[in-house]
Amino acid sequence: MKNKIKLENILCAFIILCPILDMTSFIFRNTFNTKLSPSTIIRPLIPTLVILYLFIKKDKKFKKKLLITGLVYAVYALIHIYLFSKVKTGMSFGTETHELQYIINYTFMIINLIIFTVVFKEENIDKMKKSVLIAAGIYIISIYISILTKTSSHTYIEGMGYKGWFESGNSISAILLLTMFIYLPYVKNKKYRKFVIPILVLVGIFLSMLIGTRAGLFGFIIIIALYMGIEVLFNILKNEKIDKKFFIIGITGIAIIILIIIGCGSTTLQRRKHLKDIESDIIDETSQENAHITGSTLKIKEQIEKNEIEEGYMSEAQKQSILDLYNIANKLQVKNNDQRMQQLIYNIVLVKNQKSILMILFGNGYVANFCELVLEMELVSMLLNFGVIGFLLYMGPFLAIFLSSLYYGIKYIKQIDSEYVFLWFGSAMAFALSLLSGYTFFSSSSVIMIISINTILFIKMQKIKRKNIEQDVKLKGIK
Repeated sequence: MKNKIKLENILCAFIILCPILDMTSFIFRNTFNTKLSPSTIIRPLIPTLVILYLFIKKDKKFKKKLLITGLVYAVYALIHIYLFSKVKTGMSFGTETHELQYIINYTFMIINLIIFTVVFKEENIDKMKKSVLIAAGIYIISIYISILTKTSSHTYIEGMGYKGWFESGNSISAILLLTMFIYLPYVKNKKYRKFVIPILVLVGIFLSMLIGTRAGLFGFIIIIALYMGIEVLFNILKNEKIDKKFFIIGITGIAIIILIIIGCGSTTLQRRKHLKDIESDIIDETSQENAHITGSTLKIKEQIEKNEIEEGYMSEAQKQSILDLYNIANKLQVKNNDQRMQQLIYNIVLVKNQKSILMILFGNGYVANFCELVLEMELVSMLLNFGVIGFLLYMGPFLAIFLSSLYYGIKYIKQIDSEYVFLWFGSAMAFALSLLSGYTFFSSSSVIMIISINTILFIKMQKIKRKNIEQDVKLKGIK
């Protein structure tokens, strides 16, 4: 039992549990109308127990580093919540409790990154890959079961798209796309090919035709094309024979998906058409033309101009930022249903209008604003709403792996393999999804997949570094 209950096995079980915990959370929230579920306890419990075990078992140096790291994150959290309490108004989408939830989620993200990179080594990394493959299988099979049993939730409130028993369409898109960077190289392995290909086909159909998100449709095609391109490039560079069968199957697969989308349609394209159709539903009474901000935001703008805003409902900086948003959106001809662009403009001018160095450093609060103007572009939100220090604390470790793996990949370009490059693009994809779709690093399950990608990449990078250091030592010894 002692040999079986190893930390890496616990973390692998944690990865496999991700889809089950996601479904449990969705069912409890939508059936029992409660945010509390078994996943509420299990998600933080596993990493907490593992980090405590590591703290007890590791040496004093590790303990010291961990205590200092914990203190830094705790101090940041206290200052951020304090500032949030000062800027919170009647318009705010959430309270201190809601804001703290985001801080806790992002902090657990860093805890998970620490334990994954400490626990997993080169000799047990294959366990992680298999766990991700199993998790991907559970995700996609459960989605098709929900669709067939007509119990699937819809991606959009208009009833478009299917997302199974999961809370967010963008989140499940991100998870399924990110897992591909880990299990797709198994296509070359005859032992696992029979499991990978069926999962890949089901994922491709779902992301391309059923879910309705742009990330799903374009992301799947990009990842398949990217993987094929990297494999062909490495075969050419190493003068190895190109697997023509693999190449033909890949090209044919992408062509079939495109033809099916053209012939049968895609929920994603239907969603784009719907947004285009309703664009003329909101009229700006000032110009008597199509509005360039949402109807709710337009109403607030009119109340500001008529001085009808109740005291305490908005700060002066928020009022000015709404007016600035209106003017900039009109100038740029922003679509009134393009909420992400409106959110981006508003949050940028809000930082300018608040004129606070403390808020620039520690953030002005993620849920401190009107619901439609809460910034969904997570990477930008991390910088604007959580501040420069928050961005460095939460995104810094991932950026460090991303940039250092790029540096060593270029430096030792002859020693890296196709998987190394593919994983690096997986790390890049995580940032892209966070920027374009949002809630990628906030989602507990998608962040586990991001951490898995970064852990494997980190281990491969460390192996290359160690190998070259050993070679340098030998050369110096010879001299």
